[in-house]
Amino acid sequence: MGQDISNRSLAILLIISVVISLGGLVVFLAKGGEQITGAATSPTAIARINITSRASINWTVNLVDFGTGYVNDSVQSCLLNTEGANAVSNCTGFNTVTEGLRLINDGNRRVSVNLSSNVSAAQLLGGTSPLFQWKLANNKTDSCGNIGPGGNDCSINATALQYQGAYSDVSTAPVEICPCFNYASSKNLFNVELQLLVPKDSFYGLREATLTAVATVV
Repeated sequence: MGQDISNRSLAILLIISVVISLGGLVVFLAKGGEQITGAATSPTAIARINITSRASINWTVNLVDFGTGYVNDSVQSCLLNTEGANAVSNCTGFNTVTEGLRLINDGNRRVSVNLSSNVSAAQLLGGTSPLFQWKLANNKTDSCGNIGPGGNDCSINATALQYQGAYSDVSTAPVEICPCFNYASSKNLFNVELQLLVPKDSFYGLREATLTAVATVV
């Protein structure tokens, strides 16, 4: 009888031992086996940023006002420009203007600039042989010029160079006045100088022209 109790006790103890072992295994698996490994479950990480492209130009000086005046009787015309030309022997009353329109590239992309006028010299001034002209002048050095490795990535062409060298007649169709307009803060500004030759037989009254600049990413 005592031997049967002893065998039964041993069986019970064996069962309890197995249950305890299985319980420990369940706890171990539930914790992901972290007791036996030091490896990260996700070994990589990500840093993300989305940078947008912004092409933008704006007039920081958008008005040239030559004021009110007339051409003297002794001459046939009167020359005015935004570089201070105002011959008192030919013109009476007009303002002496020493600065043209000013255009800035305030975006973060290099652009080409097309410029157009809504009226020609004949439409603006009328009379005999009027002139309405423009010229590009870098307000900051190299604002409009060769950009890129060796100047080959974006280079100013002969057509655009004419607008920097001398006054040219305005165009009512868009013309590329600057193929490479920089956006760096040290070189992102140029002037559009204007020149008028007002004939003695020009139109009377207030006359205005609207200039439109359009930017294209290059």
